[in-house]
Amino acid sequence: MTESQIANRWDPPISRRQFLVATMGGAASLALASCGGISTATTSRSVNLTDGAGGFPSPFACNGGFGYTQMSYVYDSLLWTDGSGALLPWLAQSFTASADHLTYTFVLRDNLSWSDGRPLTVDDVVFTFDYYAKQGSLSPAVIVQPPDNVAGVKAKGPSTVEVTLAKADVTFPARVAGAIPIVPRHVWSSVGDPGAAQDVKLLVGSGPYRVASYTTDGEPVLFVARKDYFLGAPFVQRIEDRAIDDTFGALKAGSADIAYGVGLRPDTLAPFQNNPAFGMITDTGASTNALYWNMGREGALSDVRFRRAMVMAVDSQDLITRIVAGRGSLGNPGFLARSNPFYAPVPLVPFDVAGANALLDGAGYHSAGGATRKAPDGSALSFELLIDSAQAPLAELLVSYMKRVGIELRPKEVTIGPQLFGIKQTSQYEIAVLPFPGPGPGTPESDPDILRILFSSKVTGIELQGATNYANPTFDILAERQRVTFDDAERKTIVAQMQMILSQDLPVVPLYYADTDAPYRTRVLGNQWYFTPGTFPTWQNNKQLMVTGLKSGTRIRPV
Repeated sequence: MTESQIANRWDPPISRRQFLVATMGGAASLALASCGGISTATTSRSVNLTDGAGGFPSPFACNGGFGYTQMSYVYDSLLWTDGSGALLPWLAQSFTASADHLTYTFVLRDNLSWSDGRPLTVDDVVFTFDYYAKQGSLSPAVIVQPPDNVAGVKAKGPSTVEVTLAKADVTFPARVAGAIPIVPRHVWSSVGDPGAAQDVKLLVGSGPYRVASYTTDGEPVLFVARKDYFLGAPFVQRIEDRAIDDTFGALKAGSADIAYGVGLRPDTLAPFQNNPAFGMITDTGASTNALYWNMGREGALSDVRFRRAMVMAVDSQDLITRIVAGRGSLGNPGFLARSNPFYAPVPLVPFDVAGANALLDGAGYHSAGGATRKAPDGSALSFELLIDSAQAPLAELLVSYMKRVGIELRPKEVTIGPQLFGIKQTSQYEIAVLPFPGPGPGTPESDPDILRILFSSKVTGIELQGATNYANPTFDILAERQRVTFDDAERKTIVAQMQMILSQDLPVVPLYYADTDAPYRTRVLGNQWYFTPGTFPTWQNNKQLMVTGLKSGTRIRPV
């Protein structure tokens, strides 16, 4: 897959549906969860979701994070991640890696079949990888792109497939084997443009569900369980996904089973608390608003002293209180969220207005009695701030913070989507605040390879959300080293060094991490709802939960 689109998931302060429409244009563990707190007397095992169809639910036309999730109900990958973060055997019952980590051998399960009744074979797996490779790239909204590090795939027997990599990559099992949907050769071999092919007859998959009803993007989509699924009949028998604006109202009324929101007010959450009909899950670091500088511009924007002074002038705790109702945590200049297993406690940039003024004075940015400062060349420290128009309150606060230190920000508020990210992609901006994740890779909770993808000058194609014109040779070396390091402790040491460099260079700084809360009904799945650890390949409504009724493993909970 391309470097820029390995993963994608978002929750900006508008609905995921609005955001999506705007932006379009090792051995695996089989840990089992306790069934505590689940009633087995459920009479209707149907789950109602609130997004509507995320594009056409094929691997080549589904849109964004929740579109991928819907597609995954129909198509399976070789491996799959569950609610414990374990990488489970899925279509493959096992896999092994060579000593040099260049060759992976997958053994398929017995008696796999497509939803049209035809057998799934190793030829389908080989065909899938070859077919993806021929595409070059897909629509930016399709989050799983053709793998760019696979040198070859071949059958080694009636149930064995061998994948050879061009270079070792610690992320391959999860990011490729655990994400690329295997497709039937007999369906797609005659399709020349899979992104444009949107006939429901193409939706033949090996997954746990069939598409029972689909009209178009944004409209309701219905999935029904395959009783002949290789793991057994899925616990959830029916999944209906309808686009609902008032998701929390729908949840209260009983027409939705879960609702998601960022920075929710206490009065929004109150109806679902201390009520046995509901439970709640919270993710503390999967989204942020991040401050970007175009470091390709001469002058202050390429001066780390200026960037540090800007960050020192931001009252992040005030932002958390005002923008996300106090439900968030301070940003990490090393980018990764504190909930990320690879997070390193690098020094924070303190909120210090006096210190910011002193730093600017010492750097030669002259103050003139409270007016906008002047750079050594005489130019004013006045910059356009590119920001989503729905984030006007955040823009106002940033303008007020910067005024205290003699920096003028002029908000350019544009609609989130092609306008916002198109300007970012072409580097036609000075300073920007972007929601992260957006139409780009990963989240602050993702595998730490996200740091290489976003910040290495050796990676191309990350203009949507990567750092603009940032280059640090030491960082680049470390970024490549962590990718080929298979010892977790050693890799954590390398990733900590990468975070330290970012905290010193400040190419991109998360302003805060907003909490994402999801109250849910307990009627079908009890207390088993979860956010997928690492947020990849799907963050919400993981099919493993729908199939098994449990947070982890492949055992299906008895009815």
